[in-house]
Amino acid sequence: MSEILAPCGSYESLVAAVNSGTDAVYLGEESFSARKNAANFSYEQLCEAVKLCHYSSVKVYVTLNTLVFDKEIPALKKAIINCAKADVDAFIVQDLGVAKLARDIVPDMPLHASTQMTVNSLHGARLLKKLGFSRVVLGRELSYEQIKTITEGCDIETEVFVHGALCVCFSGQCYMSSVLGGRSGNRGLCAQPCRLNFTSDKRQNVISLKDLSIIEHLEALKSAGVTSFKIEGRMKRPEYVAGTVNACRTVINGGKPDLESLKCVFSRSGFTTGYFADDFTNMQGVRTKEDVVSAPKALTAMKQLYHKPFVRYDANISAVIKKDEPIVIKAQSQDIAVTVIGNEPETAINKAVDKEYITKQLSKLGGTLYKADRVSAEVDDGLVVSASELNEMRRKAIASLSEKILEKNSNNYKLGKVEEVAVNSNKKIRPEFRCEIATKEQLSQVLQEDEYSYIYVPMKFLDENTEDKFRIVIVPPVFLGDCEEKIIAQLKKLKSFGYENVCAPTLSHIEIINQLNMKTFGSFRLNITNSYSLSEYRRLGVADAVLSVELMMRDAQELCGSSFIKTGIIGYGKLPLMITRRCPINDNKPCGKSKRKDCPHSITDRQGNTLKCYCDDNAVEIFNPDTLILSDRQKDISKFDFILLKFTDEEDTHSILDMYLNDIKPDGKLTRGLYYRGVQ
Repeated sequence: MSEILAPCGSYESLVAAVNSGTDAVYLGEESFSARKNAANFSYEQLCEAVKLCHYSSVKVYVTLNTLVFDKEIPALKKAIINCAKADVDAFIVQDLGVAKLARDIVPDMPLHASTQMTVNSLHGARLLKKLGFSRVVLGRELSYEQIKTITEGCDIETEVFVHGALCVCFSGQCYMSSVLGGRSGNRGLCAQPCRLNFTSDKRQNVISLKDLSIIEHLEALKSAGVTSFKIEGRMKRPEYVAGTVNACRTVINGGKPDLESLKCVFSRSGFTTGYFADDFTNMQGVRTKEDVVSAPKALTAMKQLYHKPFVRYDANISAVIKKDEPIVIKAQSQDIAVTVIGNEPETAINKAVDKEYITKQLSKLGGTLYKADRVSAEVDDGLVVSASELNEMRRKAIASLSEKILEKNSNNYKLGKVEEVAVNSNKKIRPEFRCEIATKEQLSQVLQEDEYSYIYVPMKFLDENTEDKFRIVIVPPVFLGDCEEKIIAQLKKLKSFGYENVCAPTLSHIEIINQLNMKTFGSFRLNITNSYSLSEYRRLGVADAVLSVELMMRDAQELCGSSFIKTGIIGYGKLPLMITRRCPINDNKPCGKSKRKDCPHSITDRQGNTLKCYCDDNAVEIFNPDTLILSDRQKDISKFDFILLKFTDEEDTHSILDMYLNDIKPDGKLTRGLYYRGVQ
């Protein structure tokens, strides 16, 4: 049976979700939540929240879904232990290092792979199953058919966003907030710069999308085997939470949801089913004055949805009232039964109680989680029992049922021992230089340079005749949702030509590369920020890795110094800000397939800066306007195993390599990325 999963950024939202009929909630503890600006939950509040939910058989999933730095590991361990003690039902994680620690500390805790892990194809889901995950949260960029393919093809639960804000970028692959403002979406502090007015020709707000709503399609998702219907919105009000849960519950029960009220509560120019329906047109949306004005009335109406508990259980109640014997009331719900013993009934002076009176009193379950199903009474003649005593015994019976249900829903975790990551302190002498090219002309140039140990090349440029195959690292598309089998076939073909190295942007790629018995080169898109994560990727067969672009220089250096695999950083290039399936220029799918001749391949920000957009067959990548250059920071970059020079529109690659080989100070406008200012 599919569950409704509600967001809870505060305790009031938690109550709204539970009282509206949700099956599960997800919330953040204080330190490692992907919504750090939500109220989130302290340890004491978390304990209280879990207890409230477990009384209602509602699951509690805690979001430990941020990237973690090594210096934060002690605090992370404490957070994991506190969550286990609070008896939560699962962790939602992005970082494989966090997953490793969670498995060590709480071996029985279920792990859910966050959408930030960028799993958008079948092989990634299968690898997560092998890694011990019980569920994967699929990317919002997937269509219904792609969701169905993954869900039916893997033995792991799938979770799908059905309502709420829609990121234009693949989850886990957006660096716009961190690069432009130092606030990392991967660390829970996205500033939502995509909502600002980026333009293309006369079109405004080209990377701001409408909110997603596919609530009307829950039956199709259920038929496809989707386990969990996830609502986005931990920063939203309790009324929003209640309204969306109620709409989902209405559809599951065969009714028609009130989407108009949901639109009034919160939307950006209405809703879209764009990615889900595989129709990317008319997905743009901003929060308009009309959207804001319509909210108050709808919010007031939705308060009524959660002012009393949601009835969860049927209760069978019976009473035995015999002369000279204590009153016995039994209550049963599900497979749980309780008995309450009262006083002996008194002999009636006036009117005696009868069966009808007793059953009426025992049926009064309003304001509780229970609905009276079968109520019976066995009553001797001529006896009297006060209404207050019956009511008190009924309340005790229901309270006892609830305590047993709470006990039944408790996990009682046992804590394990953390396995520390081994340290290798090998000294670096001089880094290798590698490059990644974006054009055939660049490939011709860099093949002439002996200084490059490896050359990362988009697979579309490679064939049987390409030179230096041993130096080539194949770069497949990031998004595999619509082309996974095609990419596997192409990789097999390239392997037959003599290629053996493949770059892995996601877990899906790692699984494919391992199955093909080729060598895996980890991309910066794996978001490696700590030694535990690096160790896990090494265990998956990753030969070496480009570290996250969100690391500070000193933290990246420490990771390189303690690693048993080669690690490096992007040392030159326009940093990628986001990658998206929807073309912001054409308001549609990427023009890679149509080969549009007049495409400007850029958008413009509010300051008039031009952001280059590079289009592939199924995705568009948007780059920072300023170029990252570290050629004059030789002391810093010398501590890495390798430095990756990432070319985009450069016509002369030789002069750039020369800057790094000869310690040439750069001229003009540049950026140092996040290496010296860091991210929050």
